[in-house]
Amino acid sequence: MKWFMMLLIFIGGIYYLVVQRENKLRDEASAKAAATESIRTATEAALPLKTEKLYTMRFSLQTIKTLRSLTTDTNEKVRFASVELLWQLQDDQAPALIKRMFQEETEPEVKKLLIGMLAKDKSKLSLALLAEALNDYDKNTRLLAVQAAGTFSSKEALIVLTKGMQDYDDDVRLKSVQAVNQLRRDIELNKEQQIKEVTKEPLFKVE
Repeated sequence: MKWFMMLLIFIGGIYYLVVQRENKLRDEASAKAAATESIRTATEAALPLKTEKLYTMRFSLQTIKTLRSLTTDTNEKVRFASVELLWQLQDDQAPALIKRMFQEETEPEVKKLLIGMLAKDKSKLSLALLAEALNDYDKNTRLLAVQAAGTFSSKEALIVLTKGMQDYDDDVRLKSVQAVNQLRRDIELNKEQQIKEVTKEPLFKVE
């Protein structure tokens, strides 16, 4: 009987230790989970609730009118900076202002910057404005316009280059012919590339 009681006490002690250990592990797990949740909550609170959106700034009519007036400023840098901003804002009067500047601008550097700006756009409108530059009295301006039109790699550019081939200056005509030839090569190269893309064999075949 004595040994039986001692055995029960021994088993009870082991059971107590096991239960205590399980409770300790459970408490540690709960504490760890609470700490993790706290960190996650703090991180989420630091982040914006919604994705930040970029909105295009709207300029007042007065600001647009001021920019338009600055295209006739006495400072050539101000003239170009204002018309460049109007072009980027897609102001409906920007094309007419650029056309007028090609007709009235006396600084070759401003016309050079205008041509560079139009060359980056690669649109039919910019090509039409480059054609206006071919009416300029300055030979270098006309050469720059021809060079810019030759980078468009489109059939519409031929209209501008044809006008250049009719120029009274030998260098402008030569540069226009060379640009047309380069344009022809670019268009043919683009066609070949498109054909290759269409006829490209699939990676896998089902037989």
